[in-house]
Amino acid sequence: MNKIKLLALAFALMGNLHAGDVFEGIVVDTLQGGGYTYMQIDDTKKKYWVAVEGVNIEKGTEVRFTEELRAKNFESKSLNRTFDEIVFASNLQYRTKAPEAGNLALINEQVKESPYKQKDTMSVKEAWEKRASLKDKTISIRGRVVKASPNILGRNWVHIQDGTGEGSEVGRVVFTSSELPKVGDVVTASGVVRVDKDFGSGYSYKIIVENATFSK
Repeated sequence: MNKIKLLALAFALMGNLHAGDVFEGIVVDTLQGGGYTYMQIDDTKKKYWVAVEGVNIEKGTEVRFTEELRAKNFESKSLNRTFDEIVFASNLQYRTKAPEAGNLALINEQVKESPYKQKDTMSVKEAWEKRASLKDKTISIRGRVVKASPNILGRNWVHIQDGTGEGSEVGRVVFTSSELPKVGDVVTASGVVRVDKDFGSGYSYKIIVENATFSK
């Protein structure tokens, strides 16, 4: 069992465990100490610190990880520093040539109705709310490409937003495809809905649309 898992177990026994979710962001600062790599993450909404087992990672790298525990007022003796809050994480995935966070076309303002919706398309919010009944059906969502990651696990990953939805970054739907539209493009994305899909390596989705095609 690795250090992070052992630490998570220790905190769980003390009643301090918060675990399970997958997060992503851009590394804006790093520190090394005590066998851990401390990464300051910018997810476009906030900045926070994450600790993983020691790894060499550069600023500007896009990372994805699973939270094992979240500790407040954590003291790192090796760094002689106390973090107000820190996330201990596992299943670190990263791309060394990631875009800068500011180059992502994220929509941060929530709207009640999608400004992109057309006949025979649905909003991001509708897709999330109806995902159980949409399982294995073909749908179309019109929105903005806010992130496009090529060739991960043998496919391209395209994130679509339209301003509807709730939660982090107003809500988005991820599409996998052999096509790769440009970030910032407004497209109609069509594909087959999968629900509670786990690709492994930390890539787990409550809704994802596969075999997607894109048209302007």
